[in-house]
Amino acid sequence: MQRFSTTFRGHPDSVAPARHWLDDLLRFAHHAAVPADTRATAVLLLSELATNSVRHSRSAHDGEYTVHVSLNPTRLRVEVEDDGPREGRRAGLRVAGPGEEAGRGLVLVAAFADTWGPLPHDPGMYFHLTWSAADPPPLPRRRPGASLPSEDPLTWPAPPVGQPENASWN
Repeated sequence: MQRFSTTFRGHPDSVAPARHWLDDLLRFAHHAAVPADTRATAVLLLSELATNSVRHSRSAHDGEYTVHVSLNPTRLRVEVEDDGPREGRRAGLRVAGPGEEAGRGLVLVAAFADTWGPLPHDPGMYFHLTWSAADPPPLPRRRPGASLPSEDPLTWPAPPVGQPENASWN
C-alpha cells in the first residue's frame, strides 16, 4: 500500500490545489492504474470534504487541513484531517432546500463513496472507493470480410425466390 500526505491552508482558495494534487497523484504516482471514473469521483469527494473543512471547521482562516491518501491496486482511502469543528458545529447530513447553494457536500460523499465517515481518532472525515482489478473483457472482433457473402464486397445478395436474376426488386 502506498501512502501520501500533504497540507493545505484553511482558505477556500486551497480547494482547487487540493483537487489538482489528488488528480495528479492518482494519475501518475502509483503502481496500480486508477480508473478514470474512480479518479474523477475521488477528486469530487475530496473537493466536498476540503470545502467543508475550510467552511465549517477551525481550519478556516489561519488554520490548515491535511489530506492523507492510501492507495492499493483496487482500493483508495482519502482522509481530510482538519482542526476540529467550530463552536456549536457538528458534521452531519442535512437536507438542503431547493434554492440553497450549500448543504449537499456530505450527501454527495454518501452517494458516491463505498464507505465514509468521521475519522476515528482525529477531527475530519474519510471516504473509500474501490474498483475491479480485472481488465474489462475485450470487445468482440470479427475477421475482416467474414460477414460478407463473397470475396467481392460489392456483390449483391441473391434475388428473392421466384424473381429472375436481372429483375429489379425495389
